[in-house]
Amino acid sequence: MSVSVEKLENFIVKAQPDLETIKRDLSAFNIFTVLGIQHREIRHSNFLGWLFDPNESHQLGDVFLKDLFKRIRDKNLFKGHSFVNLLLQDLSATQVYRESLHNIDILIVNEKIGFVICIENKINADFSDHQLEKYYNYVEENYLRLPTRIYLTLTPFKSKNHLNYLAGDNYTNITYQNIIGIFKSKLEIIESAIPTVKESIKQYIAMTEKTILHNSDEVKLAQNIYKKYKNEIEFIIKNKPDFLANKQAIIDCFNNGSLGDFEIIKNEHHKDIIRILPKNEKIKALFRDERFKSWGGDYMFCLEFFVQKNHIWLKWCFGDIRSNNEELQQKKTKMVNIMKDFDCFKNAKVDRHEANPNDAFTGICGVNLFYYETYVNQDKDLVDFLKDKFEEVNSKLIQPWIKECEEKLQV
Repeated sequence: MSVSVEKLENFIVKAQPDLETIKRDLSAFNIFTVLGIQHREIRHSNFLGWLFDPNESHQLGDVFLKDLFKRIRDKNLFKGHSFVNLLLQDLSATQVYRESLHNIDILIVNEKIGFVICIENKINADFSDHQLEKYYNYVEENYLRLPTRIYLTLTPFKSKNHLNYLAGDNYTNITYQNIIGIFKSKLEIIESAIPTVKESIKQYIAMTEKTILHNSDEVKLAQNIYKKYKNEIEFIIKNKPDFLANKQAIIDCFNNGSLGDFEIIKNEHHKDIIRILPKNEKIKALFRDERFKSWGGDYMFCLEFFVQKNHIWLKWCFGDIRSNNEELQQKKTKMVNIMKDFDCFKNAKVDRHEANPNDAFTGICGVNLFYYETYVNQDKDLVDFLKDKFEEVNSKLIQPWIKECEEKLQV
């Protein structure tokens, strides 16, 4: 596709006012965006769990929880008159657990009234093989005495993907559209909240509509611009920088040491992953075990450096066992269970994974280096920008992780 210079200039002139509007809206302060948590499921779960807890510091009581009941009622999940009874109840005895009981994203429990709501939150990732079954079994084993037990999956848009997994037919899907609908229906009440609470909820709504649901005013304006100037915009997009196109330059940086003392381990081809380990003989000895044959090499663990088209990030990952070997599984299980509780991960800005040792590839956590949007708003060359970001992660997280490996993983 070719676009003339005249058409590009015309696009800039004619669309300039609308583009300025979008730019202003995109640059508006939003604490959730500033903290980079808009795509982090655990952060969404924490915030939603906070709002659904009648006893939390927002001081809005059970207004959001009772509206959640209405959404559940619309799914025909309440038996008989239980919905009306719930609306008439004092819900102050409700407890909300966020990623704390059996790794369930949000678990809402009221022993006194007799209900439990289990919510598994998925934004971009998919369910693990036995995840839904594990949570279902935990609730059934521990809360069977409660007459109302409800299982929900929370996704940006309608999804039946849970039905492809064990115990998935016990779950019902609700969406972020439903959740934002709850908050927007209570805007009058939100306006009366204390200023910090009011502002945080309004910013959460704005962030979710923009980055998760893609239905904010600026998104709608962008869609209208795209319809009018489709060819010009497609040409611009086609010629924008692509991180993946720079993968070899990043590999060269690891090989020449400009990204620190790391080496690329032998691995099977994957277009967007570079697998690395520190040049530290103690660490390599801990994870070297050719019996695993993970990634076609000699190591059972590596740091997976993802170079994707619009995103660069790092993952702590154990490999698979390519033989039915109980000894190797025990070794992997022990290491996974120790590492997932490392102190270095607890206060860092990481996405903690479920870390099931029986998964083929067990992820401990992931950490974002930067998205395209962050990179494009500065003037540095990609490699130089990457060096700065990687050095920050290396000093604050990788080096403390190395130290804990040496101290705790003598297995």
